[in-house]
Amino acid sequence: MVQLRVRARAVDMLGRQQIAGIPTAIHELFKNAHDAYAERVEVDYFRRTNVLVLRDDGYGMTREDIENRWLTLGTESRLGSNRPDSVKGWTGPKHLPRRAIMGEKGIGRLAIAAIAPITLLLSRAVRPDGLHKLVVALVHWGLFEQPGLDIGEIDVPVVEFPGGTLPTRSDIHALIKRVQENIEDLKDDLDEDEITRLLADLDKAKGISPDKLDVTLRGFVKKDETPLSLQDGGYGTHFILLPTAPELNDDIDGGADREASNLERNLLGFSNTMKGVRPVIRTRFRDHHLDEEPEEIIGPRNFFRQEEYEKADHHFTGNVDEYGQFSGTVRIYGVTKSFVCNWTEGKGRHTKCGPFSIDFAYVQGLQRESHLPPDEYKVIIEKLDRIGGLYIYRDNIRILPYGNSDVDFLDIERRRTKSAQDWFFSYRRMFGYVAIDHENNHSLSEKAGREGFRQNQAYRDFRAVLMNLFQRLAIEFFRSAATQGETYWDQKNAFEVEAKLLAKQKKKADERRSDFTKLLEDFFEKYETGDFEKRAETIENHTASRLDRLVTLDDDGDLATGVRDLEKQIQGQLQTLSNDLSISKPRGLALTKRMEKDWAAYQRISNDVRESTLNPLRKKIDQLIRQATETRVSMSQRRESAIKMLEGQRDGLVRELSTLRQAAYEASKEMQETLKDVVREEFSQFREAVETLLVDFTRMTARNPGKLEDALNSFENEVRTIREREASFLEAIQRQMKDITEAIKERETVEDRTGALEQRAQRLEEQLEFYSDFAQMGMGVGILQHEFEKSARNMRLAVRDLKPWADGTPELKKVYTRLRNSFDHLDGYLKMLDPLGRRIRRSKVEISGDEIRMHLRRIFRRALDEDGIELEASDAFLEKKVSCRTSALLGAFVNVVDNAIYWVSNGAQNDKWINLDIDDDGFLISNSGPGIEERLRERIFEFGETTKPGGRGMGLAISKDTLLREGFDLELVQSGSDVDPVFKIKTVNTLEGEA
Repeated sequence: MVQLRVRARAVDMLGRQQIAGIPTAIHELFKNAHDAYAERVEVDYFRRTNVLVLRDDGYGMTREDIENRWLTLGTESRLGSNRPDSVKGWTGPKHLPRRAIMGEKGIGRLAIAAIAPITLLLSRAVRPDGLHKLVVALVHWGLFEQPGLDIGEIDVPVVEFPGGTLPTRSDIHALIKRVQENIEDLKDDLDEDEITRLLADLDKAKGISPDKLDVTLRGFVKKDETPLSLQDGGYGTHFILLPTAPELNDDIDGGADREASNLERNLLGFSNTMKGVRPVIRTRFRDHHLDEEPEEIIGPRNFFRQEEYEKADHHFTGNVDEYGQFSGTVRIYGVTKSFVCNWTEGKGRHTKCGPFSIDFAYVQGLQRESHLPPDEYKVIIEKLDRIGGLYIYRDNIRILPYGNSDVDFLDIERRRTKSAQDWFFSYRRMFGYVAIDHENNHSLSEKAGREGFRQNQAYRDFRAVLMNLFQRLAIEFFRSAATQGETYWDQKNAFEVEAKLLAKQKKKADERRSDFTKLLEDFFEKYETGDFEKRAETIENHTASRLDRLVTLDDDGDLATGVRDLEKQIQGQLQTLSNDLSISKPRGLALTKRMEKDWAAYQRISNDVRESTLNPLRKKIDQLIRQATETRVSMSQRRESAIKMLEGQRDGLVRELSTLRQAAYEASKEMQETLKDVVREEFSQFREAVETLLVDFTRMTARNPGKLEDALNSFENEVRTIREREASFLEAIQRQMKDITEAIKERETVEDRTGALEQRAQRLEEQLEFYSDFAQMGMGVGILQHEFEKSARNMRLAVRDLKPWADGTPELKKVYTRLRNSFDHLDGYLKMLDPLGRRIRRSKVEISGDEIRMHLRRIFRRALDEDGIELEASDAFLEKKVSCRTSALLGAFVNVVDNAIYWVSNGAQNDKWINLDIDDDGFLISNSGPGIEERLRERIFEFGETTKPGGRGMGLAISKDTLLREGFDLELVQSGSDVDPVFKIKTVNTLEGEA
């Protein structure tokens, strides 16, 4: 009689070759932990050594379990365990609620071979009789890939250790030796290259020491958590897998900015956290990059949470019965309605898939159509772009690959592209789940490779019911003519109207702001070019020249007439000059923060010009005229001329205001006519609509008298809707008219009120933008610091290891010294990079100007030499000493000098220099670069303000803020487009000569 023989390659075919990939294999191990009633399962991946460690706190395996179940294919120990009549078994020492068993085929564990060829299994069982010994097994899956070997020829060493202890490196070497001996016994059946590869993989396992690895992993235990350790009283199952397949790195790193990685897509959401209840098992995946802190890729907060679910725009919750009929609730913008959806395609038959439930949320694709605030909307949309989708959970454990963005098993996106009105939903804007279980949905069976359900009749019914539900939801609630779409369309239209009004108002305000900005820019340009002073000088010279010619006239009357004409001409020129100095801030216009700074600078500069130029000019002209006419033209004649001139100005002003008054009257009349026309038109439409409804009611009841009550209810509902709409509009018009009347009485305008609201909104937007930019900067600095810390840690170790060689090698000693000094300098800067100023609080030290200069030269020597810039320092600067925290002061000097180098190298006309000096208040830093406009004197210290191409506007702002917290200050003391800029670091709390 011939017996069926099983080759070792069958294990490889059922495991590694069957599974979809490494994340799917890890998912299978997570399910094994779930079946062992683990509450936690964690993965630690060490990239440097290509070692992956998976640990759980389940009830573990005894030696008998490992030999007769784990190392046996197709075990039947779990077969039928999910039947309702199955005997309730032991659920672990904590007596957890009974769980549905996820693995029944007995081959899922073979997927572990897809991760790495070597598996070191450590398991310690806990049973009703207490804790058992630790069992350790070593499996080389590479042997199962070899052709020609029977499965019984491969040796898997299994040993026991006393409970509470862990094997050492020498213990692992003993297991490796047994596998090596097995390979030696099989060498006649193996290819030489394969033997070399198998032994090389085993050599990599020689560095594993579970007892020391346990100490390392304990260092990552979070507060109030018990270590996942098999030492002392610990139990569970641990896998140490190596060397990991190279695909694992790509599975972790392969995600784009807006895409989740393959690992995230498959492992996030293993347990359902969207229900708002504690998951039955918590999963984690930590990625250890070299010698740095690990990155938690999979964790409790990486997936969707209940609070995020509740914030969505729309919610759909209900149950699908055995006939495919959905019964549940639909919540649109917070308004809940009951909804029943029949599956007509089923024609009343029982579905093959069985009853299930569905619960999902949806977020509008445009922020202006969502009730979420902009910041929260941005966060949730970014998360949806990465991991949004409809997940499937069987007994609260995820079924792969459903939920992945590239597995749109309901063809939602394809059907939406064909007909958006019937397929409202987008797969990347929804998140939720379909809940099935073993009891009711056993016909929905997974493929062996965990690539979804087998496409049997149960799956086809399941898919058809869901597709029908999504289509009916779109037609009933989101179509333009949807029977229950009033809530969605009313709110959506309200959002759109609000967005249009805001856009319209913003456009008007932006146009006014643009005009106002142009006026300010013109003023500052005239100021920087000295236009006001030049015009004043021209007026004065012209007056003096004309008076010189007039005094040569013999007739006093001709002189008086000429002076009167000259005064009129000069007063016109002075008025023009004064008008150019006068800019009126538009009433009710909300200014940006930058415009407010410019407005404040304008007011200050305008007053300065009036005091220094215009007022002295008026006095000078009056003096010139008085000197020229004091003996020939009487004061009464000059007074009469002045009165006539003022009367002319008065008449011109009256004419101007009369024109504006008439325009206001005309606008009022136009508004009244428009109001009458609109109200008349609305009332006419109301009458027409009601009459049409009445005619329809009469015809309907005449044709079908039996539907009188239905027709009457419909008529009343339509009339009520029309009345509410028209009444709401007319009442709003009435309120607006009253508000306008009241505002006019109070000498206010609509622009005043709108401007006040706009000003507040403008401030909030700028504040939000500032915090967003600052947060981005903080995160950026945090990342930068993190990367620097990793590099610094490795450099510190390398420098330390280099020292013994350097001590014995003179030539190397010089290189070592330079390297050490450079590293110490870099390490000092590292301490300044602590995010958002949370730096190490060192005590104050005394630092001299000479030390500051040396510090600047060390940093900028190359830049100064390349651009030919002289860094000069006065003797007083070199001798000055100040007591402070050096990071704040040196950081400010570095920022100012760094900016100076850029502007000197790109804008200096002649000599290139940067000068360091002092005055009574502190340090002075000047340079030969282009001048800084007066209006920018304060603005350059604002966060985000910069005129440097590609600049971020952070350096001076941060330096000033840091100095202020030290009791110092940073200011620009010399400004102007045609003068050398001078910065001052005010050391107001300086004690010279003291430590």
